[in-house]
Amino acid sequence: MAKARGNNHTAGKTAETAAALFLTGHGCTVLDRNFRDGRAAEIDLIAEDGDTLVFAEVKYRSGGACGTPEEAVTSVKQAKIRLAAEYYLYKKQISQDKPVRFDVVCVEPCGGRLKIRWIRDAFR
Repeated sequence: MAKARGNNHTAGKTAETAAALFLTGHGCTVLDRNFRDGRAAEIDLIAEDGDTLVFAEVKYRSGGACGTPEEAVTSVKQAKIRLAAEYYLYKKQISQDKPVRFDVVCVEPCGGRLKIRWIRDAFR
């Protein structure tokens, strides 16, 4: 069982790296990865898209049996990300006037490659 967990962890880290490269390739600047708020919440990627600060959840799914990647970003997960984002803004002393957005980056295998879909403003 530990081996499967390690494979999931490796797949998740690979997906996060692919998502970061994808966002960079689309004009974003990645500022932070795997930001933790001191509790259980984590934000996978924090980036700037123009003047907007983007908090991005990266979701990897290897097949459709568990649903789509974006379906895994439940309302509970969204609430945790929002709280972690508030803490990030506080900790980094970022003005509350700064525009922020919550995105989901979906990563799935497709023909030996990774297919990436970027859902901007996925939740508020």
